[in-house]
Order: sequence, then structure tokens, then C-alpha cells
Amino acid sequence: MKTSTLLPIRCAAVIAAAFFTLTASAQTTIKHADKSFVEKAAKAGQEEVDISRVAVERTMNPQVRTFAQMIVDDHTSANEALAAIAAGKEVKLPAKDMDATEKWTKKSGKDFDGDYIGKMVSAHKEAIELFGKEADKGEDADVQAFARATLPKLQHHLEMALDLQKTLK
Repeated sequence: MKTSTLLPIRCAAVIAAAFFTLTASAQTTIKHADKSFVEKAAKAGQEEVDISRVAVERTMNPQVRTFAQMIVDDHTSANEALAAIAAGKEVKLPAKDMDATEKWTKKSGKDFDGDYIGKMVSAHKEAIELFGKEADKGEDADVQAFARATLPKLQHHLEMALDLQKTLK
């Protein structure tokens, strides 16, 4: 008797679970442009962290070291927030590019500082363009909010990198 009364409840539970699974996956659907932004932003952010970690170790300039550590800290936080959004949207993030980092481990001295800051200027200009486009035209509310929230920090990083670039010349 108990089994027969539990059967409709079990069926209802299975149907409800299926419904919630379908609803959840509908909410995680992300348009191609937003997905592309997430992938590009994740790759660029990770590369900046990796290169900046090398800079923290290699530079002899305290201003460059302070800047590089700020990049590591800020971009690590942003990367973690983006990874959480990506996981919720079922977007697989690109793997680390070890070749990009290895190139920087072979550099040293004054050339390193100039090359590093030059890379940070160009990378932040590209990031500002990427994040600005997503902030203005993104269709996924979570991804767009992330881009809007991160953009001022990227602009600040660019200003600091440009100032450092002037002092290194």
C-alpha cells in the first residue's frame, strides 16, 4: 500500500527534477557574442596575471614591481569572478597558454621592464575595447554587468601603465 502511494510522488519528483533541469539549462544558454567575450576576457586576463607574476620576480624597478603585483591581484579577482559566471553559463574557459609565459621568463633587465609595460599598455587598450563593447552591447545580463564593473579598473590600469611607460623612457 505504501509503495503504491509513493509511486505518484516519485513520478512527480522526477518530472519536477526534469523541469528544473530544463529551466536551469535554459537560463544558462548564452549567445555566441557573449560566450566569445567570456573566452577572450578569460584568456587575456590569465595571460596578464601570468606575465605580471614573472614581472614581480624579474624587475628591479620597485614601481614596476608594485604595478605588476596590482595586476596580479586585480586580475586574479576578476578572473575568479569571470570563471564563476562562465561555470554558471556552462562556458568552458581556454587552457593556460604556457608558451606566452615562457617567453617572458627568458627576458631580464631594463629591456624587460620596457617590454612588460609596453605589453600592459597594449593589452589594456585591447581589454578596454573588448569590455567596452560587451558593456554596451552584451545580451547576457550577468556577463554585461561583469564587463561594466571591470571596465573602470582596466582604465585605471591603463593610465598607470602609460604613466610608468613615460618614466621608463
